[in-house]
Amino acid sequence: MKIRTWGRFFKQGIHNIIKNRVMSIASIIAIMSALFILGIVLIIVFNLNHIAEGIESKVEVTVFLKMDVSSSEISSIQKQMEKWEGVYEVEFVSKKQALEQWKEELGDKASLLDGYNDENNPLPDKFVLRIEKPEFAEGVLANLKKISQIEKINYSREVVDAIDKIVSTTRLVGFSLSALLVVISAIIINNAIRIAVYSRRREINIMKYIGATDWFIRWPFVIEGFVLGNLGAILAGGFLALGYHLLLKNSGNVVAELDFLNVLELLPMEAMFYEIGLVFFIVASIVGIFASMISTHKHLRV
Repeated sequence: MKIRTWGRFFKQGIHNIIKNRVMSIASIIAIMSALFILGIVLIIVFNLNHIAEGIESKVEVTVFLKMDVSSSEISSIQKQMEKWEGVYEVEFVSKKQALEQWKEELGDKASLLDGYNDENNPLPDKFVLRIEKPEFAEGVLANLKKISQIEKINYSREVVDAIDKIVSTTRLVGFSLSALLVVISAIIINNAIRIAVYSRRREINIMKYIGATDWFIRWPFVIEGFVLGNLGAILAGGFLALGYHLLLKNSGNVVAELDFLNVLELLPMEAMFYEIGLVFFIVASIVGIFASMISTHKHLRV
């Protein structure tokens, strides 16, 4: 097919949108509304996934060393731990630091520890290992048990299992909601395009009777469906970005008060813009095109 023919189809599709602007505007509003709701759910899902990753990173293993471990051995053990799979941070807390932290935690009652100093400090040196995901915990524990300088390992399997369940449930709910809203959006877009085509069924029938081929009739409608779908997607994306910007601007203090685990930081819009825009484009384009093709096919059978 010649480029000039494609250009004619495109011009005809745009002309149809302008000519039938009432139905076109109604279709765009319907598509925009469906995608806007889908976008809200996607933003929630992205942020839930971000929060889930933050919760996963809170898995910690505390390792207490024996009293007679030398500085060189401590340095060697730390370098060894940092190489283990799943360990993203190894923090060494000396017995002196541990005593200071204990005093800070006691607050007004810190004077109870005044009798302790560097010489008679009862606390051991320790390592705090922070693990990327719960599934790495078992491997880390197996490696720790091989180090003879370790006196005690603090690790709560129940807490890790609870974190794993929370993360898995969050992601499952997010995926299910996203899939459901994609289907609902597709149905709404499909109905909007089909109504727009149905309102011009007589025009299709007349063109068919005067000898126009099926594809000659169909292509302008296909282009029209594509354009209408993406106009709705652009508007939905614009309103979504504006709304989320206002949310980020005004929710800082509320999030800070609720964020006792330091994991409730909301993602910036640019971190989700590409993925949400791609979903909008795919849903609007594919459904718009196929809805136009199916609808015109029905009215071409004369």
